[in-house]
Amino acid sequence: MYACKVVCHTTLYVDYGKGEPDLSTTQEIFTSRFLKTITPVLRVTHLHNYKHWKNKYNEIAASAIVEVLVSYDQRIHYIADYESLACRTVRRLLPTEGAAVQVTTSEWLTPPRLKGFLL
Repeated sequence: MYACKVVCHTTLYVDYGKGEPDLSTTQEIFTSRFLKTITPVLRVTHLHNYKHWKNKYNEIAASAIVEVLVSYDQRIHYIADYESLACRTVRRLLPTEGAAVQVTTSEWLTPPRLKGFLL
């Protein structure tokens, strides 16, 4: 049972390896890998701001908008605590490589949602 839905904004990183990426290749990599439901509790809804040059770790990057469903916990009474759990879920399931995870919106699910995102 899910008590809260949180929308987060973060940056995702992917190892590119050898060669020089271009914008269309970067968009294709991120779209095919992330623009879908990742798990029943997390889905990437929008990708933008593609970085098609590699950083010093041979990674390319893109900004992502992510929706996270947070399970009900009887010990939690404040939405800020659910937001914190959502940010930790994003860090655990996506390759953010230490990038900031910013909550943009959150909402109580009343009544609580019984099913997660469809795979």
